[in-house]
Amino acid sequence: MQFTYHKCAGESTITLDGETYNHLFRSRRTRKLDSLMLCNLEDTNAYVYAIIKLSKKSATLQLKTTYNVESKAPKGHLIWAMIDPKNIEKTLPFLNELNLERITFFYADFSQKHFKLDNKRLNRILENSCEQCGRLTRLKMELLNNLTEVLQKYPKIAVMDFGAKPLETHLEIPFLIGAEGGFSQKERELLNTQQSFSAPNCNILRSETAALYATSKML
Repeated sequence: MQFTYHKCAGESTITLDGETYNHLFRSRRTRKLDSLMLCNLEDTNAYVYAIIKLSKKSATLQLKTTYNVESKAPKGHLIWAMIDPKNIEKTLPFLNELNLERITFFYADFSQKHFKLDNKRLNRILENSCEQCGRLTRLKMELLNNLTEVLQKYPKIAVMDFGAKPLETHLEIPFLIGAEGGFSQKERELLNTQQSFSAPNCNILRSETAALYATSKML
Protein backbone atom coordinates (compact mmCIF):
# COMPACT_ATOMS: atom_id res chain seq x y z
CA MET A 1 0.00 0.00 0.00
CA GLN A 2 1.25 3.47 -0.90
CA PHE A 3 -1.15 5.16 1.55
CA THR A 4 -4.46 4.63 3.33
CA TYR A 5 -7.62 6.25 2.02
CA HIS A 6 -9.81 8.19 4.44
CA LYS A 7 -12.44 10.70 3.40
CA CYS A 8 -11.48 12.99 6.33
CA ALA A 9 -7.75 13.00 5.61
CA GLY A 10 -6.52 16.54 6.24
CA GLU A 11 -8.47 17.11 9.44
CA SER A 12 -6.44 17.67 12.59
CA THR A 13 -7.81 14.58 14.37
CA ILE A 14 -9.25 11.39 12.86
CA THR A 15 -10.68 8.22 14.39
CA LEU A 16 -10.11 4.96 12.52
CA ASP A 17 -12.49 2.07 13.09
CA GLY A 18 -14.25 -0.71 11.23
CA GLU A 19 -12.65 -2.22 8.13
CA THR A 20 -9.81 0.31 7.95
CA TYR A 21 -8.88 -0.28 11.59
CA ASN A 22 -8.96 -4.07 11.15
CA HIS A 23 -6.78 -3.92 8.06
CA LEU A 24 -4.15 -1.65 9.56
CA PHE A 25 -3.94 -2.91 13.12
CA ARG A 26 -4.92 -6.56 12.81
CA SER A 27 -3.92 -7.65 9.30
CA ARG A 28 -0.86 -5.41 8.92
CA ARG A 29 -0.11 -5.21 12.66
CA THR A 30 0.59 -1.48 12.66
CA ARG A 31 2.12 -0.36 15.97
CA LYS A 32 1.29 2.71 18.03
CA LEU A 33 4.75 4.16 17.37
CA ASP A 34 4.26 4.01 13.60
CA SER A 35 3.14 6.98 11.51
CA LEU A 36 0.35 6.62 8.97
CA MET A 37 0.04 8.33 5.59
CA LEU A 38 -3.55 9.13 4.63
CA CYS A 39 -5.04 10.62 1.45
CA ASN A 40 -8.60 11.72 0.69
CA LEU A 41 -8.57 11.20 -3.14
CA GLU A 42 -9.91 14.74 -3.58
CA ASP A 43 -6.61 16.67 -3.57
CA THR A 44 -2.96 15.80 -4.23
CA ASN A 45 -1.84 16.08 -0.62
CA ALA A 46 -0.47 13.36 1.60
CA TYR A 47 -1.24 13.68 5.29
CA VAL A 48 1.02 12.05 7.88
CA TYR A 49 -0.60 11.17 11.19
CA ALA A 50 0.68 10.06 14.57
CA ILE A 51 -1.27 7.44 16.51
CA ILE A 52 -2.12 9.08 19.83
CA LYS A 53 -4.61 6.52 21.15
CA LEU A 54 -5.06 2.87 20.33
CA SER A 55 -7.83 0.62 21.65
CA LYS A 56 -9.21 -2.79 20.69
CA LYS A 57 -11.66 -1.37 18.15
CA SER A 58 -10.42 2.08 17.14
CA ALA A 59 -7.41 4.35 16.83
CA THR A 60 -7.20 8.12 17.22
CA LEU A 61 -4.79 9.94 14.90
CA GLN A 62 -3.35 13.45 15.05
CA LEU A 63 -2.05 15.29 11.99
CA LYS A 64 1.73 15.83 12.01
CA THR A 65 2.69 16.85 8.48
CA THR A 66 1.06 17.77 5.19
CA TYR A 67 2.88 17.76 1.90
CA ASN A 68 1.88 18.02 -1.73
CA VAL A 69 2.75 15.05 -3.92
CA GLU A 70 3.77 15.67 -7.51
CA SER A 71 1.75 13.38 -9.74
CA LYS A 72 0.76 13.18 -13.37
CA ALA A 73 -2.69 14.62 -13.99
CA PRO A 74 -5.24 12.01 -15.13
CA LYS A 75 -6.12 12.16 -18.82
CA GLY A 76 -8.58 10.63 -21.23
CA HIS A 77 -12.32 10.04 -21.34
CA LEU A 78 -13.76 6.59 -22.04
CA ILE A 79 -17.42 6.23 -23.01
CA TRP A 80 -18.32 2.61 -22.30
CA ALA A 81 -21.54 0.76 -23.11
CA MET A 82 -22.95 -1.14 -20.18
CA ILE A 83 -21.84 -4.77 -19.88
CA ASP A 84 -21.99 -7.24 -17.00
CA PRO A 85 -21.03 -5.22 -13.89
CA LYS A 86 -18.79 -8.08 -12.74
CA ASN A 87 -16.61 -7.53 -15.81
CA ILE A 88 -16.59 -3.78 -15.25
CA GLU A 89 -15.49 -4.31 -11.65
CA LYS A 90 -12.61 -6.56 -12.75
CA THR A 91 -11.44 -4.03 -15.37
CA LEU A 92 -11.80 -0.85 -13.32
CA PRO A 93 -8.53 -1.17 -11.34
CA PHE A 94 -6.53 -1.50 -14.57
CA LEU A 95 -8.13 1.64 -16.03
CA ASN A 96 -7.44 3.43 -12.76
CA GLU A 97 -3.78 2.40 -12.82
CA LEU A 98 -3.49 3.69 -16.40
CA ASN A 99 -4.50 7.12 -15.00
CA LEU A 100 -7.69 7.44 -17.03
CA GLU A 101 -9.54 10.58 -15.94
CA ARG A 102 -13.21 9.76 -16.62
CA ILE A 103 -15.64 7.00 -17.65
CA THR A 104 -19.14 7.62 -18.97
CA PHE A 105 -21.25 4.47 -18.89
CA PHE A 106 -24.39 4.24 -21.03
CA TYR A 107 -27.01 1.68 -22.01
CA ALA A 108 -26.47 0.63 -25.61
CA ASP A 109 -29.14 -1.18 -27.62
CA PHE A 110 -27.29 -4.47 -27.02
CA SER A 111 -26.77 -3.82 -23.29
CA GLN A 112 -28.88 -5.90 -20.94
CA LYS A 113 -31.08 -3.33 -19.23
CA HIS A 114 -31.20 -5.20 -15.92
CA PHE A 115 -27.48 -4.55 -15.42
CA LYS A 116 -27.04 -1.97 -12.64
CA LEU A 117 -23.89 -0.37 -11.27
CA ASP A 118 -23.24 -0.49 -7.54
CA ASN A 119 -21.59 2.91 -7.06
CA LYS A 120 -20.61 2.18 -3.47
CA ARG A 121 -18.85 -1.01 -4.52
CA LEU A 122 -17.16 0.67 -7.52
CA ASN A 123 -15.86 3.48 -5.32
CA ARG A 124 -14.46 0.97 -2.85
CA ILE A 125 -12.70 -0.84 -5.71
CA LEU A 126 -11.22 2.49 -6.83
CA GLU A 127 -10.12 3.34 -3.30
CA ASN A 128 -8.30 0.01 -2.97
CA SER A 129 -6.72 0.49 -6.39
CA CYS A 130 -5.53 4.00 -5.52
CA GLU A 131 -4.02 2.75 -2.27
CA GLN A 132 -2.06 0.12 -4.21
CA CYS A 133 -0.93 2.16 -7.23
CA GLY A 134 -0.47 5.54 -5.51
CA ARG A 135 -3.04 7.47 -7.52
CA LEU A 136 -4.14 10.53 -5.53
CA THR A 137 -7.34 11.59 -7.28
CA ARG A 138 -10.42 9.48 -7.91
CA LEU A 139 -11.40 8.30 -11.39
CA LYS A 140 -14.65 10.11 -12.24
CA MET A 141 -17.71 8.14 -13.36
CA GLU A 142 -21.17 8.94 -14.67
CA LEU A 143 -24.11 7.02 -16.16
CA LEU A 144 -26.26 8.11 -19.12
CA ASN A 145 -29.41 6.42 -20.40
CA ASN A 146 -28.53 5.83 -24.05
CA LEU A 147 -26.34 6.81 -26.99
CA THR A 148 -28.55 9.78 -27.86
CA GLU A 149 -27.86 11.31 -24.44
CA VAL A 150 -24.14 10.61 -24.89
CA LEU A 151 -24.04 12.49 -28.20
CA GLN A 152 -26.06 15.37 -26.80
CA LYS A 153 -23.54 15.82 -24.00
CA TYR A 154 -20.42 14.88 -25.99
CA PRO A 155 -21.11 15.68 -29.67
CA LYS A 156 -17.55 15.00 -30.83
CA ILE A 157 -16.26 11.53 -30.05
CA ALA A 158 -14.25 8.69 -31.54
CA VAL A 159 -15.55 5.14 -31.86
CA MET A 160 -13.94 1.70 -31.70
CA ASP A 161 -15.30 -0.40 -34.56
CA PHE A 162 -14.30 -3.13 -37.00
CA GLY A 163 -12.61 -2.28 -40.29
CA ALA A 164 -11.75 1.32 -39.42
CA LYS A 165 -8.33 2.94 -39.53
CA PRO A 166 -5.84 1.84 -36.86
CA LEU A 167 -5.80 3.60 -33.50
CA GLU A 168 -2.14 4.56 -33.23
CA THR A 169 -1.91 7.86 -31.34
CA HIS A 170 -3.43 9.54 -28.31
CA LEU A 171 -6.77 11.31 -28.65
CA GLU A 172 -8.01 14.57 -27.16
CA ILE A 173 -11.70 13.62 -27.52
CA PRO A 174 -13.80 10.97 -25.72
CA PHE A 175 -13.50 7.42 -27.04
CA LEU A 176 -16.56 5.14 -27.24
CA ILE A 177 -16.61 1.38 -26.75
CA GLY A 178 -19.74 -0.61 -27.58
CA ALA A 179 -21.36 -3.47 -25.75
CA GLU A 180 -20.87 -7.17 -26.51
CA GLY A 181 -22.23 -7.62 -30.03
CA GLY A 182 -21.20 -4.17 -31.23
CA PHE A 183 -23.65 -1.52 -32.37
CA SER A 184 -27.23 -1.75 -33.60
CA GLN A 185 -28.18 -0.31 -36.98
CA LYS A 186 -29.85 2.62 -35.24
CA GLU A 187 -26.65 3.34 -33.28
CA ARG A 188 -24.52 3.09 -36.42
CA GLU A 189 -26.68 5.75 -38.04
CA LEU A 190 -26.16 8.02 -35.02
CA LEU A 191 -22.40 7.43 -35.17
CA ASN A 192 -21.85 7.66 -38.94
CA THR A 193 -20.30 11.15 -38.77
CA GLN A 194 -17.89 10.32 -35.93
CA GLN A 195 -14.28 9.19 -36.30
CA SER A 196 -13.83 5.42 -36.16
CA PHE A 197 -10.76 3.41 -35.20
CA SER A 198 -9.91 -0.26 -34.91
CA ALA A 199 -7.36 -2.58 -33.32
CA PRO A 200 -5.85 -4.04 -36.52
CA ASN A 201 -3.40 -6.51 -35.00
CA CYS A 202 -5.87 -8.02 -32.53
CA ASN A 203 -8.46 -10.76 -32.67
CA ILE A 204 -12.10 -10.05 -31.84
CA LEU A 205 -12.00 -8.13 -28.57
CA ARG A 206 -14.38 -8.40 -25.66
CA SER A 207 -15.80 -5.06 -24.56
CA GLU A 208 -13.55 -4.86 -21.49
CA THR A 209 -10.45 -5.77 -23.53
CA ALA A 210 -11.34 -3.06 -26.06
CA ALA A 211 -11.70 -0.59 -23.17
CA LEU A 212 -8.18 -1.40 -21.95
CA TYR A 213 -6.73 -1.31 -25.46
CA ALA A 214 -8.33 2.04 -26.27
CA THR A 215 -7.31 3.58 -22.95
CA SER A 216 -3.69 2.52 -23.32
CA LYS A 217 -3.64 3.96 -26.85
CA MET A 218 -5.43 7.19 -25.86
CA LEU A 219 -2.90 7.92 -23.14
